Amino acid sequence: MVLKSESEYEYATELHDDTRRSLLRHMLVARGLDEEAHRLQKQGGLILWASGQGHEAAQVGSALAVGPEATVFPTYREHAIALLRGVAPDELLAQWAGRTFCGWDPYRLRFFPYTLVLAAQTLHGVGYSIGQRLQGREDFVVVYVGDGATSEGDMSEALNLAAVESASVLFVCQNNGWAISKPAEEQMRTSVAERARGFGIESVRISGRDPETVFSACSRAAAHIRGERAPYLVEIQVGRIRGHTTTDSQEVYRTRDDIARSVAADPVTSYAARLSGLGVVDTAWLDGVEAEVREMRERLMKEYA
Repeated sequence: MVLKSESEYEYATELHDDTRRSLLRHMLVARGLDEEAHRLQKQGGLILWASGQGHEAAQVGSALAVGPEATVFPTYREHAIALLRGVAPDELLAQWAGRTFCGWDPYRLRFFPYTLVLAAQTLHGVGYSIGQRLQGREDFVVVYVGDGATSEGDMSEALNLAAVESASVLFVCQNNGWAISKPAEEQMRTSVAERARGFGIESVRISGRDPETVFSACSRAAAHIRGERAPYLVEIQVGRIRGHTTTDSQEVYRTRDDIARSVAADPVTSYAARLSGLGVVDTAWLDGVEAEVREMRERLMKEYA
């Protein structure tokens, strides 16, 4: 079997307006669900909620880039990816209400259950990819982790195993600079991307504010994985707008200025403003998405309030 080189696989450099609108729509829907889930948790409808606000560009950009054939192993705040993969909003919230372990079919959607045990899904994902390859099946896997999880031993084992076995795994680290209350500079002396190279894995570190940047970087990473049959890691720097979860008071350990900077760099509002300024979306389009989000929130309110 002759494998293609990375250069023989196409990856996005210029995005069509339809793709840009899709990026924004998924980001807006994810933000609406996040806001409603946060409100429902405060009212007692959900036991807990891990907000993904500030992560939307990283999640939507990467998920659209790899396509529907890749199998995703998430952590516990990949809500935008879950919705994009076809998980219904009520199915997603059911696990946070303690109604089910996993409210969707992970094999049909190629989106496995959330994992609260830090970095456990990294070894699951690598093992799954290797097993799929041995059976002659689609073996492209995407594993999502946070920066805190990269300090766990499972992450190092997964990176080493993926490198040694040339597993078709894309590791996506959403680095928001905080492992709950511990800042990144107290977690590590090098970037996550640099650490991946130490295991022999190609990597890149990018900003997560612009979904188009994420889309292009992850599209190129996917081309590398499929062409070279080798793993890749993308470290995406994102801002954390809300606390680690609804039980966390980030105002205790973060300064007002630090939180304000994350809010000011909100990828959802900035991308909406950018596409509006370019004429890619107009008021009617935005009103349509807003109506869709409002209907979703009303359904969730009736179900969980």
